[in-house]
Amino acid sequence: MKKQQIYLQLTALLILFNVSQISFSQSRGVKTITEKELRYHLEFIGAKEFRGRETPSSELSIATLYIGNWAKNAGLKPILKDGSFYQDVPVTVKTVFQPNTRLRVNRGTGENVYYYGKGFGGNFSASGSYSGSVVFAGLGISDPDHGWDDLKDLDLTGKVVLILDAMRPGSKQELGIPLTGRFNSRVAVLRDRGASVVFSIISNEREGKMVPGVNVFENTPVGRLATLYDSQRTRFTTVPAQSASQASERRPLPFEKAEISQAVAAEILGITRNEIGEMFSMIKQGKEVPSKVVPNVRVNLDVEIELSDSSPRNVIAVVEGSDPILKNEYIVVSGHIDARGMTEGEPIAGADDNGSACVALMEIAKALLTERPKRSVILSWFTGEEQEMNGSQYFINNCPVPVEKISTCLNMDMIGRNTPDSLYLVGSDLLSSGLDASIKKVNRNSGLNFGFDYRYSNLTHPQRVYFRSDHYPFVRFGIPSVWFFCGFTFDYHAPGDIPEHIDYTKLLRVTKLVYLTAFDTGNMTDILKLDVNPAVTLRGKHNLTESSLFQNKAK
Repeated sequence: MKKQQIYLQLTALLILFNVSQISFSQSRGVKTITEKELRYHLEFIGAKEFRGRETPSSELSIATLYIGNWAKNAGLKPILKDGSFYQDVPVTVKTVFQPNTRLRVNRGTGENVYYYGKGFGGNFSASGSYSGSVVFAGLGISDPDHGWDDLKDLDLTGKVVLILDAMRPGSKQELGIPLTGRFNSRVAVLRDRGASVVFSIISNEREGKMVPGVNVFENTPVGRLATLYDSQRTRFTTVPAQSASQASERRPLPFEKAEISQAVAAEILGITRNEIGEMFSMIKQGKEVPSKVVPNVRVNLDVEIELSDSSPRNVIAVVEGSDPILKNEYIVVSGHIDARGMTEGEPIAGADDNGSACVALMEIAKALLTERPKRSVILSWFTGEEQEMNGSQYFINNCPVPVEKISTCLNMDMIGRNTPDSLYLVGSDLLSSGLDASIKKVNRNSGLNFGFDYRYSNLTHPQRVYFRSDHYPFVRFGIPSVWFFCGFTFDYHAPGDIPEHIDYTKLLRVTKLVYLTAFDTGNMTDILKLDVNPAVTLRGKHNLTESSLFQNKAK
């Protein structure tokens, strides 16, 4: 009996020793994460001189090189087959060829020609020529039930439609929808009604920027990863055969939004620039500007797009696990490097979106090197998230390790703003209850005590937030994943997203939370179980045969 008591006491001491060792290890790692270093790196990566780190761009390449060199010198190891920290992501770059992209206005007495970037601009995606007679449609809003209908009795088939760049009186810009996207729903309605081209007339404020020489129509080339992988799909609605046939007969709109200066608009409409300004004043007063058919004028738009190949890069590194067996299983911690480029002569610096995650990853890597968990941790700085998640899509479809061996993806995207003690967890509880439980446990035990909000895990949320960051390609492979997210801000995808607006105390605390979650999941006895969605029981590419992993839940 005495020997048995001694054995039990020794066993208890051994368990206590192991627990204290893990706790001590975590403490050592946490202490290496500092606000000073987060600030140091972010003041560089989030600097305006990077011109918004557009994918692809020279500035993004420099930021990528900075992170890759840091990873090497910090002692991280490469995991790619070529022994490099850099994974090339092939993309096609679309650039407007300015000499052949022009707007021609003919009022019967001759033709005036305006060239791209001077009197008009737009996010053109395809070459083509578009023309028609002209209709002015106010704000382009049809809402007769609420007393506003700019499209009443208008035939828009084959027409060039002009609308004002203004918000409906009393409406508010919803967080999470960038200013550049506020016309999308209007444009969709005008397209459905048969419009050939839609031009928005720039506001008085933007017109004023042109006086000192600001180019409000500046074009930034963008890179797109062609739809190569089934995992890239984020919309899964089935179109009835009749509707699909009708849709195929509809004349396509070649772009989401094109813009014209007030001078060009005045010529097309046959009025003065002062009258254009008065239209905007009427809108501010809550008055509708009368729509009308504009006689005796025809507008032609010629667009030429040039295509070229580019290879922006992911930065991929690994901290090898401490257990000789479990080191062959993996935790992925990720965030994207790129931002949104330039707008109207100003950089969208992307300090929160997503410089915050870039620097958090650097601190997490340093903490993991201080004391390694049993599983290996892959640190992934992805490119092209703003271009439909190019980098993460390419990574998971060309994964350097078996996807079946990835326990979880902990993705960070915008983690340095808004309420200090709250955080959105996007998707943490949709594939594995163990992932969500781990986050809650370390949040409580560490004393970080964030309040978690799960609203964006709603698959039917109107903004479809769940499908909008680099965790989602991992979800499509059946890998439990979470997006740590501070929430949208008023300068989301705008020039106001700068380092000076970062809450570094919150950024520090979120960084610690993600590190502790990586450490906890990395030390679990088993890989995270898939125990939430009955349709997903194994990790792997076979999950992509489903139209969506959540098609039943979304109904």
